[in-house]
Amino acid sequence: MDRLRPFESIIMLSSGCREIFGRIDKEFGDNFQMMIDFSLLDLESRKDKAPLNYQMPLPEVRLPYIFMSVVGLNHDVFALLHEGGHALHQFAFREEPLLEYRSSPNEFAEVAAMSIELLSLAYLDVFYNRGNAARARRRHFEDTIGLFPEVGIIDTFQHWIYTHPEHTSRERSDQWINLMERFSIGVDWTGLEEAYRYYWHSIPHIFLRPFYFIEYAVAQLGALQIWQNSRKDKDGAIKAFKSALRLGGSRPLPELFRVANIKFDFSDRIIQPLMTEVYEEVKRQREMESK
Repeated sequence: MDRLRPFESIIMLSSGCREIFGRIDKEFGDNFQMMIDFSLLDLESRKDKAPLNYQMPLPEVRLPYIFMSVVGLNHDVFALLHEGGHALHQFAFREEPLLEYRSSPNEFAEVAAMSIELLSLAYLDVFYNRGNAARARRRHFEDTIGLFPEVGIIDTFQHWIYTHPEHTSRERSDQWINLMERFSIGVDWTGLEEAYRYYWHSIPHIFLRPFYFIEYAVAQLGALQIWQNSRKDKDGAIKAFKSALRLGGSRPLPELFRVANIKFDFSDRIIQPLMTEVYEEVKRQREMESK
């Protein structure tokens, strides 16, 4: 199956995402338009440019800046939606007078970005026809489900590394394989055994930001609840979401979840209905994709 190619230029990508943000909430669209107007998006690939995606605040002007190297694929759309979510978070607490509060716990920073990705799914007609929009949504939900075992592998691997400081290189790779076999059921790596053994080398968080990865799982559970709430009451879900964004780092993580009208709870009673709803959505999008 051919790769999804949703845009042909940087202008198409940025303007399309701006439209999606505006459909979610007018203020979101206006804020992203300010980034476009002020040239705060560095998206184009060029020689010697790092292949990274990130959002960084510019504290003196209290505005966000986004760095990417796009190549014209579906991944680029969701990367800009994700980093755009971080940027919209920056706008939300921009007027906070205390510098230390103009940020938030990492877990909630990712709730902001992941929630925007999920809320954007309803508006992918900006980039795709009906069938390809369903295909992109289906793939995104599958990736959402796949995130949790991935986090399990990486977080458990890091804990093992730091609690077994005398381990050898071979023992480290053996531990990685054990975890991959435990959490990645049904994935066939035949012919790629060497890559399988050292696949963890491709995960920069292990080297640069130890123990950061579990934040993605915490945040995804929060973001899925915001998405779930939006399906029942979009206006109410967005209002609560924005209220939590405006608090920045002035409240502890559980209170940020509470203000966003989501549960800071990782028990079966929260996870099971979320995963059931996502699974049903995967099936629904697959049916739409085939029509």
